[in-house]
Amino acid sequence: MNLNIFTYELKHFYRNKAKLYSYIVFMFLSLYALINVYNIKEKQQDTINEIYHKQEQERLKVIKWYENNQIGPDDKSWVNINDPFWAILYNPTYVIKNPSKLYPMGIGQSEQYGFYKQTKRWSSTYDTDMAEEISNYERLINGSVDFSFLIIFLLPVLYIILTYNINTLEKDLDFHKLISIQCIKLKKWVISRLLFYLILILLSISSLIIIVGLTSGGFEVIVQILKLIFLSNIYIFSFAIIYYFINIKSKNSSSSSFKMISIWMIFCVIIPGSVHQYANYKYPANFMTDFLDTNRKETYEIFELDNIDLHNLLIELYSSLENLDNFENQKLKDQAIRRSISAIVNQMNIHAANEIETQNENKNKLIKSSYAYNPASFVQNLWNSYTETDYYAYKNYRFQVQESITARNELMLKEIWKNKVSDKKTYLKYIQTLNLEN
Repeated sequence: MNLNIFTYELKHFYRNKAKLYSYIVFMFLSLYALINVYNIKEKQQDTINEIYHKQEQERLKVIKWYENNQIGPDDKSWVNINDPFWAILYNPTYVIKNPSKLYPMGIGQSEQYGFYKQTKRWSSTYDTDMAEEISNYERLINGSVDFSFLIIFLLPVLYIILTYNINTLEKDLDFHKLISIQCIKLKKWVISRLLFYLILILLSISSLIIIVGLTSGGFEVIVQILKLIFLSNIYIFSFAIIYYFINIKSKNSSSSSFKMISIWMIFCVIIPGSVHQYANYKYPANFMTDFLDTNRKETYEIFELDNIDLHNLLIELYSSLENLDNFENQKLKDQAIRRSISAIVNQMNIHAANEIETQNENKNKLIKSSYAYNPASFVQNLWNSYTETDYYAYKNYRFQVQESITARNELMLKEIWKNKVSDKKTYLKYIQTLNLEN
């Protein structure tokens, strides 16, 4: 590394308006992306706070009904909160996916998923408000232009703009041999010039990651910040090595730029796009088919069953109900059976969801098998895992949603079959039971 060459390249960089403006535009886009996603994070947090406030207000309203000996809202005479069925029904619960501390670094797959869900007895993990599409491959066309997208897909282009004519411009102007005459080794000269731009890029990006990472997450996420810096540095350094050999071997600037763009196209567009298409071909993106069949066909069949058949099915799924028969007459027992249908449907939903998760996992394994020749997808999925916005972060969130749905149905099943009367004390216990995250 020669400091004189660095000084020369700094002057060249400053005087070359195309390179200078390209660098400034890229940094501006990076700052804009970081600030924009940071604002999205703040809006999500505001929404979450509003949800918790709304939930608390709704629960306080029910508690006042108990305190005022009111059995329900005035406009719904059929509601009786002394009945456990209605007491649990009027106990709103939400499952929240709080934005990760490093969310501004990369949206990842968060746009494909909701970040909050009110769980009811008929809810499922694949309701339309939970997910529009489930996938783990690289979305090049519809992907969000966030900071991670800029680093993985556009930063190599910036490096091309900054370095495409190093060593080849001298060949174009036919004074390439003067370099050797001045007793400068050609490879050392090229490496030093390329290294100037590599250091410029790495320092710029690493500084942004450190500043925004510490601002957003503090020192608690310092390990993830270092991982992001290491990942981005290795990624762009890999392109720098390839471009070095292109600069050395190319006969002119046109040839150099064409080869560099071709490399970028192959690794950042063609290969990820091809894997994308093959994954869609092998695992078609109709992820809701099994689930819709369960809800439309099998649910209708459940509703058509006689009470005796429903009772037998309940006992089969929940053997603890077999010894519970606290009803004064058959009418009340039949009512309890009909109110328990949601617990049966929930079990079918769980089975359908497991089938969908298995299909998703097979698709993910297919994508992972391409990592050896598909580095862009590997880096982005690894990046998303560091920022906790990847497929598996939201898979865990779906599991939490399912746990909440199941807890609600099982609590309702247990309480209505005991045929007890609920009061304020009981309602507060329901709140504690359904607040799984607490």
